[in-house]
Amino acid sequence: MNRGHSAQRAERVKSILLVEDSRLQATSLAEILINAGYDVRVGYDGAKGLAMLGESAYDLVISDVWMPRVNGYEFCRRLKSDKAFKDIPVILLTSMSDFGNVVEGLNSGADFYLTKPYSETLLLSMVGHIFSGGDHYEETGSKIFLDVSPSNGSASSPQTFNFLFSTYKNLLYQNESLAQTKQELRKLNDQLEHRVQEKTDSLRKALNGVVMALSKIVEIRDPYTAGHQSRVAELARAIGKEIGFSEDRCDGIRTMGLLHDIGKIIVPSEILCKPSRLTEYEFDFIKEHSRAGYEILEGIEFPWPLATAIIQHHERLNGSGYPSGLLGEDILEEAKILAVADVIESMASHRPYRPALGIDLALQEISVRRGTLYDPGIVGATLKLFKQKAFSFG
Repeated sequence: MNRGHSAQRAERVKSILLVEDSRLQATSLAEILINAGYDVRVGYDGAKGLAMLGESAYDLVISDVWMPRVNGYEFCRRLKSDKAFKDIPVILLTSMSDFGNVVEGLNSGADFYLTKPYSETLLLSMVGHIFSGGDHYEETGSKIFLDVSPSNGSASSPQTFNFLFSTYKNLLYQNESLAQTKQELRKLNDQLEHRVQEKTDSLRKALNGVVMALSKIVEIRDPYTAGHQSRVAELARAIGKEIGFSEDRCDGIRTMGLLHDIGKIIVPSEILCKPSRLTEYEFDFIKEHSRAGYEILEGIEFPWPLATAIIQHHERLNGSGYPSGLLGEDILEEAKILAVADVIESMASHRPYRPALGIDLALQEISVRRGTLYDPGIVGATLKLFKQKAFSFG
């Protein structure tokens, strides 16, 4: 099915290896790519795809997941373990999109994830981004620049983020398609509402899985603070509930807690894991993580002001915080909650440069600085949780 365009073009035609066992889907996908100007060759299962890798120089591989003999995950692992092919970007194509599949695809070394039924526009946008040779992912006018050395021998931070971001965009496409279907068919079938709700719940679970995976990025690079973001999320949600947040807003503050340190992927591991106190220069580097987190997340459409809360979670009421030195009335309420939850969890937990200080000292800290650094109402709700309602980290 090699139907590349004329070699007379000034620029070499990009070559794509498509590994897909369904001949119908392979034909359809190949036609889309060929019409967009790419040279496409097809292997009809993973074993054939591996054999074809050495037959030509490919700029991109698109592989189905569920195939006979060698599935897409194993195909990707073998490709990425071969020095001759490891730098070829891989898009995994599958009808599965739950958290387990996301993690399996990431562990196999894939760079991007595209779910069936796929959007032709999303597919060509993803391929175009890969062939642009840029080191950023551009979406809704925002640019994300990642230049982080991997902390282990597996997925790098840019590859991890690109993979998870492409997964999130697939979820958005599915949700948009579902909403359109819901609108068109509502008059024809009263039972559709129940079916749509089931699918929406499934997509929410998948999205939550992606959020959890994103929150693990920092922990993978900084094992000494493993669980920090999830514990901050747990406490922040409890504080939000205590001061009267709606259930949806509580879900939002939990998500903010899970991702509040995502910007630390820009910080070198030797600084994150340093067993002694940081120098002024190192601390200034650390302080950039809240701004980096904002830049990573500002282009993603969440139902809550996620990016704003993350850039503000180290701001303080008296303007002594960072990165902008905001005063109390200018700080988002969710950010004020994150500030308290973050301080308590950090003081109560072990750090590479000091042992755990304990909950009592953490509560003393927020009590003494109530009204100066921390919001009085949020501090009051937090003290009530620990002293009257026996809150503890799970």
